Amino acid sequence: PRNIALVAAALAARLQQIDPAHAGEYARRHADFAQRWQQAIARWTALAAPLKGAAVVSQHKAFVYLYDWLGLKEVAVLEPKPGVEPSASHLQAVLATLKGAPARMVLYAAYQDPRPAEWLSKNGGMAAVKLAFTVGGTEAAKDLFGLFDDMLARLLAVGEKG
Repeated sequence: PRNIALVAAALAARLQQIDPAHAGEYARRHADFAQRWQQAIARWTALAAPLKGAAVVSQHKAFVYLYDWLGLKEVAVLEPKPGVEPSASHLQAVLATLKGAPARMVLYAAYQDPRPAEWLSKNGGMAAVKLAFTVGGTEAAKDLFGLFDDMLARLLAVGEKG
């Protein structure tokens, strides 16, 4: 979410350059967005504090930015190579690895086949958590604010149990 603030500032500045007749409106709307976005980041960061340091498994290396922001630790990936569905033997190997370094949850994007994550959830005793990858990825992710609200709600629902 920190990068979104940078993109918004650059976009507002560029729009003011290419449409100077409406520069004031772009500046006003950016200032409003920037204030609401900073407040949301502060709220999300405080809400997510219990997740810091939590070990997670990824179905695909899709949420690196999220892990960096929240302090989550990726301990395994279900795909043996990016975009390659895991075989049964690979899933068994990941499960064996997790015996020594257990994870709290396995995360997968809403657009992915949930079966590998659900298999690990069932056999590894951890929750499978579906996350929107972008706006529109889940019903609650209707805009950027909803995207992060939904992600945190889903993570915290599991984090509070585990």
